[in-house]
Amino acid sequence: MSQQKVLKDLDPYERKMLSLLEESGQMKFVEIIMRLGLSANHGQRVLNSLLDKKLLVHGDGSRYMAS
Repeated sequence: MSQQKVLKDLDPYERKMLSLLEESGQMKFVEIIMRLGLSANHGQRVLNSLLDKKLLVHGDGSRYMAS
């Protein structure tokens, strides 16, 4: 599946999180949810979805980054 097709199929929160991490490089979970205005539960669901799709990777320590 092409990268554009995958990005088109993402929900708006997944797109926002992915673009935030592409701009910022590595970020901690708390920074991500604060910047996007998400609750911890919603942020974790979006993050897990992106990790399952292999669009994000868990960097060093507690940081996440776009793959």
